[in-house]
Amino acid sequence: MSQADVAIVGAGPAGCAAALAAAEAGARVVLLDEQPGVGGQLRWRVAPVHGLAPELEGLPGVRAAAALAERLAAAGVEVRSGTVAWGLFEDNVLGLVAGEAATTLRAAHVIVASGSTDRVEPFHGWTLPGVLTARAAQIFLHIHRVLPGRQIVVVGSGAEADEVAHDLAAAGAEVVARAAGTDQLQASGDGGVAEVQIGEQAYAADTIVLALGRQPDPALALQARVATGYDAAAGGQVPLRDARLATSQPGLSVVGDAAGLVTLAEGWAEGRLAGLVAAGADDAAIAAAQDALEHRRSPERAATVARLRAAAGA
Repeated sequence: MSQADVAIVGAGPAGCAAALAAAEAGARVVLLDEQPGVGGQLRWRVAPVHGLAPELEGLPGVRAAAALAERLAAAGVEVRSGTVAWGLFEDNVLGLVAGEAATTLRAAHVIVASGSTDRVEPFHGWTLPGVLTARAAQIFLHIHRVLPGRQIVVVGSGAEADEVAHDLAAAGAEVVARAAGTDQLQASGDGGVAEVQIGEQAYAADTIVLALGRQPDPALALQARVATGYDAAAGGQVPLRDARLATSQPGLSVVGDAAGLVTLAEGWAEGRLAGLVAAGADDAAIAAAQDALEHRRSPERAATVARLRAAAGA
């Protein structure tokens, strides 16, 4: 069994921020992720990203991910890519699998930064080949350099739907239609999507991309039996955390989308705060990180956090 001061599950923006902050405070840090590289969602985004470290401001997501890999190496963080954390047990022992090798890791403090998954909704024809989520489409485009379809219907509204529609069009696909939701959506075809109907209008299309938002993925923390509360914006139960992002289980924190849907800036700030706390940084540094986090929350998100924190008794 290997040992660490701080183990972080998930190398997205929040997890990377936690790892850098903990290493900065002198901790021995292990950063785990099932993907082959760090950066999480940044790895398949080409749009400029905002709210991370100043030196990353405005970079395309893929370039920000590459810069984070360099920063983590320079900070002495042990990055274990291609590693699945499948279990979290007593005494902060993580069960890990990398390839065909199964190992365990014990840490004084574990930070779960496992992010979120794309939200999906059923509709007539939703099991046909050619129906995929926004992140799947972006991974096809920006990781594998594969155009997922030629004539595409994008379903969803907001910034994420706009971003994936732009990416698809820039890559050479035709976005034949946009739909706000799945209420009036139907797909048909023999062995794959061939026609999409939105209300009374029919479109020839071979692909439907669902950009319906995200949902937290706190499964590892839930396995550790942390106390939870209902977050309406996230559409389900999320871990309850105190002002320092600690859960009801000693030595276990949850940050970023895994504890409720956040912006990149808020996720980064949460990761930094949790990393400093986990590493035992001085009170001044922690207070500054708490203040930075408060300034990155929208009024709506701040109200949700306050309600959840009250439920946690923090």
